[in-house]
Amino acid sequence: MDIILKDGISSAGILCKGAELRSLNLSGRELMWRADPAFWGKSSPILFPMIGNLRGGRTLINGREYAITKHGFARDNDFSVKQTADGSASFTFCSNENTKQSFPFDFELTLKYTLTGGKLHMDYSVRNDSDTGMPYCIGAHPAFACPNEDGSRFTDYKLVFEQPETVNSPVMNLQTRMWGDSDRVNRLTDSREFALEYSLFDNDCVYFDTIKSKSVSLVSCRTGRGVKLTWSGFETLGVWTPDHKNAPFVCIEPWCGCDDYDTDTGEFAKKRGIQTAAPGETKNYSIIIEET
Repeated sequence: MDIILKDGISSAGILCKGAELRSLNLSGRELMWRADPAFWGKSSPILFPMIGNLRGGRTLINGREYAITKHGFARDNDFSVKQTADGSASFTFCSNENTKQSFPFDFELTLKYTLTGGKLHMDYSVRNDSDTGMPYCIGAHPAFACPNEDGSRFTDYKLVFEQPETVNSPVMNLQTRMWGDSDRVNRLTDSREFALEYSLFDNDCVYFDTIKSKSVSLVSCRTGRGVKLTWSGFETLGVWTPDHKNAPFVCIEPWCGCDDYDTDTGEFAKKRGIQTAAPGETKNYSIIIEET
């Protein structure tokens, strides 16, 4: 682990590569997935400047075609780090000649972690250092151990949303890797609770693209214990565990942006959920993780 944050009995471990959260212990138990490559070798990658897949792996930016890899390149690069206190550290990644081959903008991406009061604050900022507007996607991908209690199963857990939700989620076409805009499945009808089962993920991610809630909890139906995410700035939510693997974790992912829909034009600036920063502008997003 490159950086360890501490606050009382709480601790968080973060890698400089991708500014990736690898460990979070708030009250005596590990909350994060252990990144076993037999299932999935990551635990909390940052998604920038792309989320998911592009149509055919390519997109148009200012009239020119570019290829951006799935979930973008930030997660695969080393961030510079500044640790200001035992419980706080900032990780920064800037554009370079390599990034401009797929994303032709100057930018500074920062993720600040602060561990305080039994909570982990994750503050994201994106600064556009270009002389034109910069479209981008940004998202989080934290994976939580599930089950996380002795004798529990994946199906003993549920998501509990802040507000009652009615959601008809798009279905991923596994051949094209795009969302079907008219191919949707009802997930919630005026309900706050979404019970987990592995078959829900047979077509990849479950995407809540119309939610109102700004927080959700992963809760054990047996004990009521769990972990809560509260976010600001992010607009939608992906929930994922690898299909047909019965993996012991679930990812809860606040997003701005997503995979292409089958009705999208292929122009990056017109993607669903795309963010745009004006020249010199900094845009901010945040997530708070706590136990319940």
